[in-house]
Amino acid sequence: MEKDLKPEQIEIVNRIVFEQIDKMQARVAEIVAETERAAHQQLQDRGIDLTDFYPANKDFLMMTIVQYLIDQVHGGDMVLAQKMITMEAKRLNINVNVEADKL
Repeated sequence: MEKDLKPEQIEIVNRIVFEQIDKMQARVAEIVAETERAAHQQLQDRGIDLTDFYPANKDFLMMTIVQYLIDQVHGGDMVLAQKMITMEAKRLNINVNVEADKL
């Protein structure tokens, strides 16, 4: 692939990449909703009624995806993990200062 892309090529790349990101995000949202419905039904099948809390598990399920993806990106590099969390905090315009347990 050429290193120097023409402006129109950059436009095409951006359009395709962002279209795919939108599709991926929609699929993830569908998977979370399907997982939540399935878990809710399984609980109901076992006599556990959490209807008053439904869809409370959606946030939990999404956080497990976030945690998994963060772990995949930093791969155990805690400096990179801290940088990623700091970048996300800045994006959200929040201040986060958490002391980790020293092993």
